[in-house]
Amino acid sequence: MAEFRTATAAETQAWQDDWNARLRTWYTSPDVPAPWVAEQVAARIRMQPGDGKGGVFAADSGGEVSAVVAVAVFDEAWATGAMITDLFVPGPRRRQGHGRHALRLAEDWARRQGAKTLWLLTDPAQPAHAALFAGFPIRSLQMIKQLSAPLELAAGLAGRPMSDAEFAGWRAKTVEGYAADMANSGSMSAGAAAKASADQFNQLLPDGLGTPGHSFLCLEAAGEVVATNWICHQRMPGMSWVFGVEVSEGHRGRGYGRAAMIIGEQVSLEAGDTHLALNVFGQNTVAISMYESMGYRTYDQGRSAEL
Repeated sequence: MAEFRTATAAETQAWQDDWNARLRTWYTSPDVPAPWVAEQVAARIRMQPGDGKGGVFAADSGGEVSAVVAVAVFDEAWATGAMITDLFVPGPRRRQGHGRHALRLAEDWARRQGAKTLWLLTDPAQPAHAALFAGFPIRSLQMIKQLSAPLELAAGLAGRPMSDAEFAGWRAKTVEGYAADMANSGSMSAGAAAKASADQFNQLLPDGLGTPGHSFLCLEAAGEVVATNWICHQRMPGMSWVFGVEVSEGHRGRGYGRAAMIIGEQVSLEAGDTHLALNVFGQNTVAISMYESMGYRTYDQGRSAEL
């Protein structure tokens, strides 16, 4: 059985160099800009704190490193959680069960730190990730699309900015809906989700409708608002981000979600961005199918499991 020990300085540096290279391979694609790749890599590196809240550990099998695990703990309002930022098995050690054993060691370490949930991100292009982390349900997908000329809206549809009067009702409903989505994804309790949703909205929109860099859009069908879309511009280099697209009840299943995304793509191009990205909860298979049909591809899978 492997011993789970703190990696030496040399082992940590070797892992760090290799992790940087693997992350660049993970995110680099012909349809994304180089600055976006650099920001994604930097964001992932920042997930591994150096203040005693995490560490890089080696699974030592008879003096040889069979796996390296980087794991960190974090405190949220609702509970203490942990995240595996990387689990790497050297080539000669693969397909021998070392990855599964290292995962169990990481879970045990997280429990000892008081973590209730263990999170991680997986690469959808890596079948080995899907196999090793099969016990961690997909809670969310991060998707991206390179924008060109947006599709045309169907006859009778039109997009416009949200009014001040519409914004207040939209915000209250959206905060409630986002909390429900988080709770339904299995990532946190209903009470924790409600607080997290309200906190995020307060942080993201300190000036409400007038918060710089945000577009709030209404889609109208024959003069009636049937869907909304909230877009943040330049969230990363060259990239706008969809914070929330919603089709009103009674109007779903008519293609209005797709149309709301089209007007979101239009304003993103007008803002000077070349790409549009989004997060979609893993249980929302209808939305995932729609995004894929529009050319969005998944670059990250967020997974978690209760400990």
